[in-house]
Amino acid sequence: MAYDINVLTIVVMAALGAICAYLANQNLAVFHDGLRPVYTQYLNGAMDRKTLFATSFALSIGLVVGFGIPTSIAGTIIIVHTVMLSCDMIGTLFQEKTGKWLATAVGALFAVALLFGMQTIMNLFEVLPINFTDDLSSVGALIIVAFSVFPALAVAYQAGFKSGAVVLLLTMLVKQVTVVYGSFTFNSVNVALNPDGMALLFAILAMVFVAARSSKGEGSETADAFAIFSANIDRIKQNIFILGISGGIVAIATTLLLIAEGPASLVLTVEGQYNEAAMVALGRAMGFIPLVMTTAIVSGVYSPAGTKMVHIPAILLINAGIMGLVGSFVIGALIMVIEVLLLGFIARGLDKFPGMKELGDNTRTAMSKVLDIALLVGGMLAANAIAPTLGYIWVIGLHFLNQSSPKPIPSMAVGPLGAITIGLLVNVLHLIGLFPQ
Repeated sequence: MAYDINVLTIVVMAALGAICAYLANQNLAVFHDGLRPVYTQYLNGAMDRKTLFATSFALSIGLVVGFGIPTSIAGTIIIVHTVMLSCDMIGTLFQEKTGKWLATAVGALFAVALLFGMQTIMNLFEVLPINFTDDLSSVGALIIVAFSVFPALAVAYQAGFKSGAVVLLLTMLVKQVTVVYGSFTFNSVNVALNPDGMALLFAILAMVFVAARSSKGEGSETADAFAIFSANIDRIKQNIFILGISGGIVAIATTLLLIAEGPASLVLTVEGQYNEAAMVALGRAMGFIPLVMTTAIVSGVYSPAGTKMVHIPAILLINAGIMGLVGSFVIGALIMVIEVLLLGFIARGLDKFPGMKELGDNTRTAMSKVLDIALLVGGMLAANAIAPTLGYIWVIGLHFLNQSSPKPIPSMAVGPLGAITIGLLVNVLHLIGLFPQ
């Protein structure tokens, strides 16, 4: 794995698991965006604790097992869903009045077990007759290239095919111009612009520009609409201190390479492209702001990672030493506090400018589709590198079988899972003489 196991990382991981489980147990914050609105029923007394836990389990277990763990193993950093969705389940498992500290302790133990467990799995892979761990890196090979496509796709959803096509062509043009003219010397300093980073930056700016043009003010009626949920906003603001601590812990865990906010930034972070990873994290955060804000307002329950903005400075402070870790915690906490303080203001703004709210929905859909393809093809490349005779057929077969399964795993997980399972399969074939080394 990309992280080190030492006293500091163990303590931070335990703190992360503990605070996420505590927040879920006390009905203050959960990571799953679909679980947040369910809390309205629970807090109103229309749902009991067992049903809340069952709902949390049903929503999250597939993502943890099918997406979080395979993607974390393939990427060598624990994807944040693995920890936080599990802590959602742990927190809702125990009663908030009698099981607060038990849930907190179990959350901490789980996170530490995950820290060691991931490394143990990687160590086991490395002692197999056919070591395929190096080839797993190919799973994310296309994410960096493909991710700059999602803004054009989001624009197409929002403003039509022609607008999306124009943004796509301009994105390609920006990348090609950067490839040709992106390296130069300024005052004896060699400057080399990253073509993928520049293309993504342009595409995101174009996406925001299109969304802003389609926004129209709607007067003061929206303020009255949000006044209905003012009690929920006040409930979140009352817990601003612990939410700030949560933001700081999430940030420092990101800086220590313990967690990554998503598959794309995970790959870039592992490759040391921190600026590009932060830019990708910014793009994802923009897509999640409307969803996190609106679900928080209607439920009175926030997210332990907020709008995911806390990850951006945390990524940029990797390798910044002790001051970087301290800075990451402080900045992460401040971002979380600011988010909470601005909750009502941002929500009203999103409703006043429907184009920006629609942008968030379109951005999440576009990113999901792009990552689905990138991880599927990446999984095929990795599987083929591990087993040139079987890799493609295995992952393609899994992809289509998953579509016909009564309980399909998230499509984003098929590629990483296919690469890992083909690695295990060739070791079995090797033991019976059907796959020479």
